[in-house]
Amino acid sequence: MICTKWIPLSFILFILVLSACNQTPGKNGNGSTKSEKKIVKEVFVDSVWAANRVWFALQTVNDQQFVAYYDRDRMMTVASRLLGSEVWQRTTLPNKLRWDSHNSVAMAIDSHGYIHVSGNMHVDPLVYFRSEKPFDVTTMVEVNEMIGINEEGVTYPRFFYNQEGDLLFSYRSGTCGNGNILVNRFIPESETWERYLKDPLFEGIEENDDRAAYHSFVRDTSGNFHFIWMWRWTTHVETSHQICYATTPDLINWKNAAGESVSLPFRPDDERLIVDGTPSKGGMHNSRYQIILTPKDEPVIGYVKYDENGLTQLYLAKFDDGQWLSKKISDWNFRWKFLHPPAGSDERMTIGGSFGFAGFSDEGYLAIDWETETGGSGRYIIDTETLSHVDKDVIIHAAYPDNIYDRITDDPEMSVRLRFDNGRAPDEQTQYVLKWESMRPSHGRFAPAVIPDGPLSPLMILKIGNNGGDGQI
Repeated sequence: MICTKWIPLSFILFILVLSACNQTPGKNGNGSTKSEKKIVKEVFVDSVWAANRVWFALQTVNDQQFVAYYDRDRMMTVASRLLGSEVWQRTTLPNKLRWDSHNSVAMAIDSHGYIHVSGNMHVDPLVYFRSEKPFDVTTMVEVNEMIGINEEGVTYPRFFYNQEGDLLFSYRSGTCGNGNILVNRFIPESETWERYLKDPLFEGIEENDDRAAYHSFVRDTSGNFHFIWMWRWTTHVETSHQICYATTPDLINWKNAAGESVSLPFRPDDERLIVDGTPSKGGMHNSRYQIILTPKDEPVIGYVKYDENGLTQLYLAKFDDGQWLSKKISDWNFRWKFLHPPAGSDERMTIGGSFGFAGFSDEGYLAIDWETETGGSGRYIIDTETLSHVDKDVIIHAAYPDNIYDRITDDPEMSVRLRFDNGRAPDEQTQYVLKWESMRPSHGRFAPAVIPDGPLSPLMILKIGNNGGDGQI
């Protein structure tokens, strides 16, 4: 995740921050993976442009399914179908994808059925479309305004829901060194947006403190949000520092891990929130940290940083006996140097140390798949009570079958991309996944003089279930 002052980095955050579903490190440890699920059906959606990776969106609502993506001509597109049909109704929106992997497309359907789409922004004016009729992609109109303020430099658009089912929209207003995460709420009765939080989620300490926070969250079985974030001083990732944590049922009332009330906006150097206070240039990277909840809904946080010998290592942290405990998990023998590509080149930063949470065993042991730039890879099995390695064979229960990562094309430069359903299938035993392939991500400053017409990839819907029956696809 590289960001510059003139074109800083976008949402992935969410994606990029924790994209374990798109990393497939080697598994040669002592934990085998088992999934009760199978890919039951595949449904072709469209052919999509794949020269530069961006993220798409999928949502199932009752017996309808909606997809937002960029088509083969890089045009933002919204498509819908009835479950059981392979016929798609499409609307091409007047918005063409630029060369920038930050410019993903986000989509959601609110409680009244209105379709909302936003994307193709990297410190750009808000791009926002909404349907005039519920569940009808043919009635999409260009709105490009929600509140009307702090919408001139938007990045990281994300739709999600609170516990009451209200549609929320978060985004960064400003740049990677000087931006705030704001949250809006949609009022379907009046078809208007309001500012949901009076304060931004994160803010520097003072006027000349341009630190930015890069965040992610998961939700527990009660619907509570568990947020983690990492601060960064400049456009260079090596200035990433200080992992923090807080939890909330509604994004309004917040507590730290000790159960103490904390209030917005969150600022750097707050000891009540810090999980690991490693300073700038201490080996942290704002796309190499993740949170997972144990079967008891307890947060475990993984991240990389330098050890006492200056080598890059994987660490885990958990809250225990009134404090955050951090423990080195890996024994890697390299130092990630965070070298930035020279201006005008399309070189990538090396991968450093990459990891993904693979799931839990019946005993509650956590599997972590990893790989490094030195060619090493494997799987750690961890007892989350002690953060110690487990030296025995266990079965890890995966939510998705292994062959979900099977290649679609024969282009060796492309990789499988997955986007999981933001909704819910009518049958609780069924899940849907959006699958395609693309080339590697690339920043807008590396855009070629002439954007290529390809390569192209099929965009597919995978139906995942417990058996091979035909049923609704």
